[in-house]
This record gives sequence, C-alpha cells and structure tokens, in this order.
Amino acid sequence: MGLVLSFANFFQIDNLYSLNKIEPMPAYLVFEKPQVLKKITNNKMVKKQIYEEPVIASPIIETADTRAELENIKVEKDLLLKEIINNETKSSVEEISFFSNLIRDQVIRNWKQPSSAQKGMTVEILITLVPTGEIIQVNLTKSSGNQAFDNSALNAVQKVSKFENLDMGRKLFDNHFRKFTLVFNPDN
Repeated sequence: MGLVLSFANFFQIDNLYSLNKIEPMPAYLVFEKPQVLKKITNNKMVKKQIYEEPVIASPIIETADTRAELENIKVEKDLLLKEIINNETKSSVEEISFFSNLIRDQVIRNWKQPSSAQKGMTVEILITLVPTGEIIQVNLTKSSGNQAFDNSALNAVQKVSKFENLDMGRKLFDNHFRKFTLVFNPDN
C-alpha cells in the first residue's frame, strides 16, 4: 500500500498567508497487489506464462466541506452570543430593579407627605448623579398642581444629597442612573 499526497497549489504565495481560507489537501491511497506469475502446464509441457497486471483500486475518500463547517461554527457562535446577551439582559434588569429600589427607599425615608396630598397626584423630578451617588442636580419636570406636595418631593430628594451603596458598573450607571426621573405619588 502506498500513500500519495498531492502538493498541487502548495507553493502559491497568495494562499500561504490566508487565515480564512482552509482547504483540505487531497490524498490518494493506492493499493497494489503483488505481481503473480502463473504457469499453466499441460501434460509436461509449458504452454504459456500469464502475467497479471497489478490492480490499482482508488477508493473514494471524502474530505470535509470546510465552508460548511465554518458556517456551522459561525451559527453556533451567534447562538452562544445571543444566549450570553440574553443572560446579561436578565441580570441587567435585576440590577436596575435592585438599585432603583435602593434609591426609592432612601428617598422615602426623607419624604414627609403633606396632608393636602390627594389620590391621583404625581410629581416628576429629574435627578442627575455622579458615580459616587452624589446628587448634582434636581429639577421638577412635572408638577402635581399642589405647591406643598411638589415642595415635599423636592425636599425629600435634597435631604438625601448622596445615595449610599450605589456600587454598580460604569455602563449600568451611565445608561440608567446618571439621569433618571423619580415619580412621587401619594398612592404608594
């Protein structure tokens, strides 16, 4: 048995440095039977000698379809990325909820709801923070129509001056907590 490797196109310079081009090298197996010499004898007399030619059988060798394999790898990679992003989104929503509740609790501790507050009133306050949790700006964006209720909400935020325990990643802070709106209502 012999193994013959084909080095066709092996020394082409433009293909030597390609990282994306992966092609299999053809290999051919050659099977040879040893040459057999047969003598046919017929009653003491040699008639003729027959030489059998070697049989070269070349079975089909299937090579991998590298393009299909690369496509499969790309599809698997895309699916994994989607799964990772989905998991990050879930954890991001949980983190947003956690820090939002932390901020809400600190403001509620300082809020003195006025007796003139009525069900259905809402005040919206835009708060600007720095990553340390310090409040650098407070603006009333939507009034309830009741001056006492509006002032009580503004005073509650200003009394906090710095939110404690806001240890979060920079991206989460920049996307969701650098500027955010806090809604006050007497219902909850």
